[in-house]
Amino acid sequence: MILKNEPGIAPYIRHLYSDERLIFLNGPSIPGDSDRIIFLSRHASERPRPVMTVHVTGNFGPADYGGTPHTLTPAASELMHALLNGLVRYAPEGYEVMYEATHHGPTDIPLPSCFIEIGSSSIEWNDRGGARAVAMTVRDALVNDTSTVIRMAGFGGTHYAQRQTEISKLTRGGFGHIMPTRDIQYLTEKMFLEVISCSQAQAIFVDGKAMSGKEERMISGFAEKYAIPVLGQGDLIRLKQLPFSDYLKIRNLVLKDAPGCSCIVHDLPHCYEPVICTIPDDLLQEVMKTAPDEFIQTLGPLPIVHLTGKGKACHSMFITDKKYSLGLSDQLISLCLTLIQDRYACSFEGDTLIIKKTRFDPKKAQRLGISPGPLYSELMAGKSILVGESMVYPDMVMTETEHRIMISQRQI
Repeated sequence: MILKNEPGIAPYIRHLYSDERLIFLNGPSIPGDSDRIIFLSRHASERPRPVMTVHVTGNFGPADYGGTPHTLTPAASELMHALLNGLVRYAPEGYEVMYEATHHGPTDIPLPSCFIEIGSSSIEWNDRGGARAVAMTVRDALVNDTSTVIRMAGFGGTHYAQRQTEISKLTRGGFGHIMPTRDIQYLTEKMFLEVISCSQAQAIFVDGKAMSGKEERMISGFAEKYAIPVLGQGDLIRLKQLPFSDYLKIRNLVLKDAPGCSCIVHDLPHCYEPVICTIPDDLLQEVMKTAPDEFIQTLGPLPIVHLTGKGKACHSMFITDKKYSLGLSDQLISLCLTLIQDRYACSFEGDTLIIKKTRFDPKKAQRLGISPGPLYSELMAGKSILVGESMVYPDMVMTETEHRIMISQRQI
């Protein structure tokens, strides 16, 4: 299936049929005057099972099944993302849907392409319901808006790329070439660059659990050398709908000012000009001890990115677009104060916030003849108890402490 797109016109489609096995096609057999190619094919396996797959062609090593050794083809990564998710939507019950790692020919392809396959035996090849699912998937994919897809390349895992499949089902990450663990033996710096180039990859995913530490360090080293972001599933989920180019600006700022931290994107639609907003660190530490879940939840509707990592769920450095920065630090401080004041008695002394906390003091209780046990729980619950002939009230066994935090009155 040959696809040609022209602005303002529905995709122009040509259907071609080959008597020759698709994996052995060569240059003259493959048109080069269109935009993309979808190969509609049958999937075969040594262990047949009902499956629908999407993949791009190429050989990381020897060419055992067509094509040229050590050669990759241009991948239609965005289209593959649409096809995979279409199959998830339309596949009849009993079929698995997944990416396959890059394999087999043809490799003499001038256009971005991919295979969509149904298999793995004559039962599935003749299943009209399965064929209908493939047809509906292709139909939808041709008109889907793929502009927000983040083009990825994958390293590690098995031939049936389960981790990459899960990522594309849950996020905007769309894979082109996927090099399974068994083929990392063929990975050189030149091949790494070809994987990136042929996938037009904006980032890579590395399945570190499926390879040796040496292999993971080699891939990460190549990525660092060529400034290719390494993203995990969590990173892609947290990106939400933020344009990837804006995310890269934020990421570069974090690498410079808070290396080792991860970005959690909230309701930030864009970030053309990222700026840093900060709040007093001891104020943030106090609210994260007092009401961590509530504070993180209050960040949800804000146009902001908060940082996590290095043992902290939230850092006192936040990132936003310059457009939204005015008064944002003040707003964050007010959120902290509201949550703290809901739980403790607070007052101000100049620019200092004074937090008064009352806690149960077991030493005071013991001096009054009260042994550890259920009576402690009653006192901590605010109940008075009878000890011998004397009544003990909760405030008799409490200790008050003060915590002082410097906050400019201008920020309140």
